[in-house]
Parts: sequence; C-alpha cells; structure tokens
Amino acid sequence: MDVDRGQTERAYLMLLVGDERRTSDAALGIALRGAGHGLRIHIIEFLKTGRERGEVAAVSFLTGVTLSQYGMIDVRTRPEEIRGPAISPERLQAALREARQHVALRVTNILILDGLLTLVDEGMVDEKTILELVERAAPWTDIVLTGRAATPALQEAADSVTLMQTIKSREQEPLRRGLHY
Repeated sequence: MDVDRGQTERAYLMLLVGDERRTSDAALGIALRGAGHGLRIHIIEFLKTGRERGEVAAVSFLTGVTLSQYGMIDVRTRPEEIRGPAISPERLQAALREARQHVALRVTNILILDGLLTLVDEGMVDEKTILELVERAAPWTDIVLTGRAATPALQEAADSVTLMQTIKSREQEPLRRGLHY
C-alpha cells in the first residue's frame, strides 16, 4: 500500500541498529531511493568527516539530497582506533541544531541522522532529545536513525527497527573505495 505523505498522523521513525558501516550503507540506500522519487533528503553524519567518502561526492549528482558532516572519523580510522568521543560537544550541539531546523522548516521528506543512536548509547545525547524531534516533525517526514544500539524507549517509539549483524567480514584488510567509504 502506498501511503500519501501527509495523510499519516505523525512522522515515521525508522531505526537501523548494528554495525556502524552497515547501518550507514542502508540509510544511504534509502536516500538514493528517495531521490529517485523526487523527495527532499538531508543526511547529517554525526560521527564521520572527510570529502573522500563516496557519499559526499554522490550527493552532488542527486537532486534534492544534501549532506552535512560533524564528526571526526575519517575513512582511515577504524572504530577500534577511536580514543574518546568521535564528536566534540560543540559540534554535536551544532548537528542537533541543524536537525531541529530541518524539522522546523517542514520541507525535508527524509531526514537521516547517521550515527545518532551510537551517541545515545554512549550517553552523549538523551533519548528524550530524539523523541522530541520526532514529535515536532511533520507527518510527511521520515526520520531514519542509525547506530550501534537503540534504547527500549526509542524502539517502542519507532515504526520500524532493523537489527543489522555482520556474520563474516574481512575487516582487517584495506578498506575498499566504493564499498567501505
């Protein structure tokens, strides 16, 4: 069944939980699909940085898709190499402010908040912040959150929760352009 945007009572909340890279890959696929339907999509990468990431270049080819980066993890940084937070408190507040602006403007159809669930899991963001954001979003807005884990309250509030699990990976080998970044 195809639901016309705006005919639902509230925004749609989707959680993609699990291995960071895989959840981001799925969210980027959603952005690609939405762009194909002429929707306005904005992606905020809370943990990542770097122009060499494929998604940064790709959005320039996709009408209606924009992307912002606030984190400190570049393509050469493996998760186990991170010491301390992957985002400064100041940049985190700026990213959350940008997310609130997109919700307030009511023109974004799909808002992807990549890595935000990880920051909730690490205690840097309160789940209430996310729940308030979803509550304020227009009914025609889809909000996609990615990250390592989701709290029970966020899972309860979500319309869809997908757990992504890596069964096998050759992660010790060099990263492959286009596949990993």
